[in-house]
Amino acid sequence: MTVGFTSKLSGSYNSSSSNIRGYDILYNGGNAYNGTVFTCPSSGLYFFHVSLIAINYSTGIWIYKNSQQLTLAFSGIQETGGNGAPVSAVVWLGFGDQVYLRPFDSSSLFVDSNSVFTGVKVN
Repeated sequence: MTVGFTSKLSGSYNSSSSNIRGYDILYNGGNAYNGTVFTCPSSGLYFFHVSLIAINYSTGIWIYKNSQQLTLAFSGIQETGGNGAPVSAVVWLGFGDQVYLRPFDSSSLFVDSNSVFTGVKVN
């Protein structure tokens, strides 16, 4: 079974405990991504990638495994226009582990609709 997904991200978030939602799932092999959370269907090595385009400045998105912060896509400090930031993580997941995205902090995060979240089982 092929396990992997790609989803476009979008929305406004005002809490660092809010999960970031995918609004357009482009691919969902294995049906393990529900638009918010990826739930591992089989143990193995997984690759995750976020490409963030933020409308506001000095913000970011964390990739989480269960309740652990893994890596941060941080858009930096540019006060006009959109800011971009990519981040990737390779992580071993056990059956039922969950991977999801959350805002960097509780200030407003405005995610452009060209942002994406991708995950795939490597082996």
